[in-house]
Amino acid sequence: MENQSQNLTKQERLELKKEIREQKQKIIEKRQAAKKWLARGVIALFVVGVGFGIGKLATLPPAPLPYDILKVRSDDWIKGNQDAPATLIEYLDFECEACGAYDPVVKQLHNEFGNDLLVVARYFPLPSHKNSMPAALAAEAAGRQGKFWEMHDTLFKEQKQWGEKPTPDPELFVGYAEKIGLDVERFKRDVKDKSLKARVERDRKSGNQLKVPGTPTFFLNGEKIQNPRSYEEFKMLIETAIKKER
Repeated sequence: MENQSQNLTKQERLELKKEIREQKQKIIEKRQAAKKWLARGVIALFVVGVGFGIGKLATLPPAPLPYDILKVRSDDWIKGNQDAPATLIEYLDFECEACGAYDPVVKQLHNEFGNDLLVVARYFPLPSHKNSMPAALAAEAAGRQGKFWEMHDTLFKEQKQWGEKPTPDPELFVGYAEKIGLDVERFKRDVKDKSLKARVERDRKSGNQLKVPGTPTFFLNGEKIQNPRSYEEFKMLIETAIKKER
């Protein structure tokens, strides 16, 4: 190539250089055009992706706010006056010993405040408690026969008998069903109904949305409270809540 260029006339060398410059310019222009198309393609993909994401978000139902979750539902298990100025929601685990210890306290509060306090029980079976879900299903099945609270009380009263067993014993719950006057055969059928577990899981899901750390967890008039260390402390919290509503 060098030998050939040396044999060219001055005019031919100038024309060759011009041709080389033009070819280089065309290569540069092609590269720039390719970059522009690539950039446009990336932007288009990004816009489509974002648009798709926005579309997906727009179709998702809004996450329930704590206020909505803490509204008393039609399927909640309640005790007391529905128009009471104070509402106490408890997320409980029937196998939880602390829940068992608070149970008589909550009963006493309900008795003392009467129509001024509505008590709501919600399930929050802990995964580490193997008997908690079967106990919740027993309570829910009893509820179908109008005796949720009777089973609720029996489960806590007999907690030492069935709690923390390595393997759940369904016959114990059948015995409790008979003890509180349920139709035992219906109870046995209902306990196996998948819709009961779905109902328990709905409570647990609401607890997770509220970031319930464990059991028992109490919400008083829509606000999470630290578990009171005494009956008197609990009583004062409820009295304060009632005064705020009046």
